[in-house]
Amino acid sequence: MTGRVLSSLRSAVEWRGSSPRRVWWTSFVLVALLSGLWGLANPPFAAPDEPAHVIRAFSLDHGELTGKPPSKRQARELGLTARGDYLIVRAPAAFRDSGSSVMHCLAHRPFRSAACVRYSTSSRDVDAGTYVARHPPVYYGIVGAVTWLAPPGSITVYLMRFVGTLIMGAFIATAITALQRSAAPKVLVLGLAIAITPMVLFVSSTVNPSSPEITASIAFWVCGLVLLSRAHEHVDDRLVTAVGIAGCVLVLSRQLGPLWLALIALVMLGMGNRVALHNLARSRRARIWAIAVGASFVTQLGWDLLAKPLDVSRSGHAHAHLATAEILRITTGQAFFRYWEMIGWFGWLDTPAPALTWVPWTFALAFLVLVAVLWTTRRQVAVLLSLIAATIVVPIAIESATFSDAGAATWQGRYTLPLAVGVPILAAFALSSSERGRQLATRRLLLSIGAVLGLAQIMAFAQNLRRYTVGHYGDVQFWSHARWSPPLPPIVVTIAFIMGVAAFMWWLLWVVPTERDRRTRAQRSDERDASSEKQEIMA
Repeated sequence: MTGRVLSSLRSAVEWRGSSPRRVWWTSFVLVALLSGLWGLANPPFAAPDEPAHVIRAFSLDHGELTGKPPSKRQARELGLTARGDYLIVRAPAAFRDSGSSVMHCLAHRPFRSAACVRYSTSSRDVDAGTYVARHPPVYYGIVGAVTWLAPPGSITVYLMRFVGTLIMGAFIATAITALQRSAAPKVLVLGLAIAITPMVLFVSSTVNPSSPEITASIAFWVCGLVLLSRAHEHVDDRLVTAVGIAGCVLVLSRQLGPLWLALIALVMLGMGNRVALHNLARSRRARIWAIAVGASFVTQLGWDLLAKPLDVSRSGHAHAHLATAEILRITTGQAFFRYWEMIGWFGWLDTPAPALTWVPWTFALAFLVLVAVLWTTRRQVAVLLSLIAATIVVPIAIESATFSDAGAATWQGRYTLPLAVGVPILAAFALSSSERGRQLATRRLLLSIGAVLGLAQIMAFAQNLRRYTVGHYGDVQFWSHARWSPPLPPIVVTIAFIMGVAAFMWWLLWVVPTERDRRTRAQRSDERDASSEKQEIMA
């Protein structure tokens, strides 16, 4: 009797300690910590297009939906004659002048440290140009709210980044929590760990609408696939809500959101079965969220048609008069660099991740995809290969279509990430449906993948911080002779990131998958104890 009581107490503690709420909050804190450290390691305005995004966020929250075309005098005074997509808004001089300083001394100059930047603190409103004024407004309206809480300057940029960090933490935590509702979380965590590349963490730590777009797509992929895998038995309302929120954010974040949502939905339809899709169609909550996502889809399409953020003819690049075959040759040849950019290419595309980051990451991804191709059904393999093909072909097609107007400067690897993160996630999901695939996720493999990816994350972070403290080819021990320092000493930030990566990999690949197993064992133990007590009473 005493043994049964102790067993029940142990089971109760395990069940309570591994609740979904605890999993969500722990995941949120760890992910937000990693993203926040990336935000500290990057000087203000040192991320892609960050000055333009900050000015856009401020002006939107202070009453300007887009802006006005510059006059000839404004274009000449502000140096905007090279491009035709600038709009003029009112913003503090601190944002305009600091961004200009970064552009002149730091951007595209990886051999310089960030010590050359001169940050302004002037709160005087001036005319400022931004080339993202036609971009969808939802993201800017959210992050721009912090401009009412702090004076203009670097602190405002850090606060905007912090908002993006919270958004990422929420979406990734939702994805991790959803894994526990799957039949084989040990396999799915492999795909999620590979999907969260250093570039995902970097972008999420900057003022850039790509941040919610990418992280919402990760949650959409994971929650959507887990929902499909369970819907033939029961439609999980929490998963439906998670998918609906992620879908709305994915669509409304950037101008290509509707395209990514449509492609991801096609992939999921290919992976679903008739019973699951029928049950989802009958679910009242699923229908409500489908209407919400559809409304967001239409709204974004309307904005794209009216504001024309996809028009690259005003980008200022020289028109290219080349044959179609030559354009395809050039854009196809860029495919490898676009892939590298999805793993890690930081700053203003001037700081590539080291080989110790992208090479092991490539091996881990290739291993997962190869095993999925060999061990899953023909239908799953066809859908997976179609997704890989779309990840390669769609950017080439878009870049080729705009090449004559903007040259080879219209596309970056991070633009493809909302679709590309689905490759490892889908491969892991396909493996989770087979017995051999579920047996793949041994403790040794989880430990090996965690060590490889963790080291790759650390090397990418260290190289990025080294670039700003001492220059791209500066002292390897960059913390010893740093010419620029983040708000915390470089060595403190580096050590904190190493500890954060170790804790996150341990949590994601070791604790989260096994907690579901412990809950299952606890439930079975409770059932056995209840059955034994019932038999004793009957006896």
